[in-house]
Amino acid sequence: MAVRLSRFLSVVTPVFLILLAVAVVGGMVWGNTLYARQHRGETDFFVPWLAAQTFLRYGDPTSPDRITPYSEAAAQRAQLLYYGRLAEEGESPLYLWLPMPAELFYFPFALIPDYAVARGVWMTLNQIALVASAVVVLKLIRWSLRWFALLLALLFSVLWLFGWQGMLAASPAPLVFLAAMGALWALRAEQEEVAGILFVLPALKWGIFTVFVLFLVWWAFYHRRWRFLAGFAMTIGFLLLVSFLILPGWFFPFLRGLYWHMQTLPPLSLGAVLTDLFPLAGPRFALLSTLLFSLLLFFEGREARQREFRHLLWTSSLTLVVAPLLNLPIGRSDFLAFLFPIFLFLGIVEERWPARGLRNPAILVLVGLLIVSWRLGEAGAILLLSFALLLGLYWVRWYAIRPPRTLLESTA
Repeated sequence: MAVRLSRFLSVVTPVFLILLAVAVVGGMVWGNTLYARQHRGETDFFVPWLAAQTFLRYGDPTSPDRITPYSEAAAQRAQLLYYGRLAEEGESPLYLWLPMPAELFYFPFALIPDYAVARGVWMTLNQIALVASAVVVLKLIRWSLRWFALLLALLFSVLWLFGWQGMLAASPAPLVFLAAMGALWALRAEQEEVAGILFVLPALKWGIFTVFVLFLVWWAFYHRRWRFLAGFAMTIGFLLLVSFLILPGWFFPFLRGLYWHMQTLPPLSLGAVLTDLFPLAGPRFALLSTLLFSLLLFFEGREARQREFRHLLWTSSLTLVVAPLLNLPIGRSDFLAFLFPIFLFLGIVEERWPARGLRNPAILVLVGLLIVSWRLGEAGAILLLSFALLLGLYWVRWYAIRPPRTLLESTA
């Protein structure tokens, strides 16, 4: 009897869990679709989705009108649906600003005719990606948490300002961040081809991941991680080949879209803040900060090449923190990538100065950041977080780049 019951449970339990997961995901899609119908003001998903849909429905690259995702006709269709009219002076013309290899990822969603449903599915993937990113980062830095602290960390990944903004704005940032952390995790597990494939998404997303990508490519060349580089090169090469086969002349229209996107939706950077505060001296200070922090990353990168994987993780998180200080253009949602240096910093703090319950300094800092993040409305305040994390990473640098303490050191 017990054997039969055990066999029955072994069959029923997986089926029940699958049905439960389908029900939960279905409920999330339904709720997100309702939200999307009532809040239609975003452009991060709308423009790439509609550009892909316009091309799939009406596109013919060989026709005189050349209706493509980057064409004037596609932009005017987006303007009519978004504004209810053509864009006026000072408004975004809604040209597609993504390169064609990145736009390919929106084509499956363009097959969904209803924008609200498509965005609801996209938002659901973002929510799953935010939670999955937190889990991957915790595993990556090997930070073991009790159930209460783990629940708080997972909630923080979704509820802090930048995670919440990225989810509601339907930004690709949560999915890109998950891919970046997954690539690091795969590198640690020596699944180098998988790491190379995942590495394509952050490579297609400029801004906060620019130096992160350059550093890891440099590190991989130094350590001759050819399988990682081959996986990355083959994947990006395949996407480029498909892009040029579908639309040979996409590159220059893409540059036009990127220019107008940066003009009408200026990203955040230290240089932009300094120029607003000091119109004459601001650009010079910005150039100086770019030079200083570039030198900092160069020397840290050189040292990290010959160190253990812990040093690679610390330097990778440093590239994300320093990116706004290098005056790279960064969207607000992209700051959710700060989750990695935040968790790395707090994990090292708890590793070196352990405490239990609410006395744990890492838990107190996490709660404080959750509250304070919602006060970071201004660009200057957001950049202060960059400086704070920079100081925090250097405060724990000694412990971050060395193995954990031995039992003898712990009791000394």
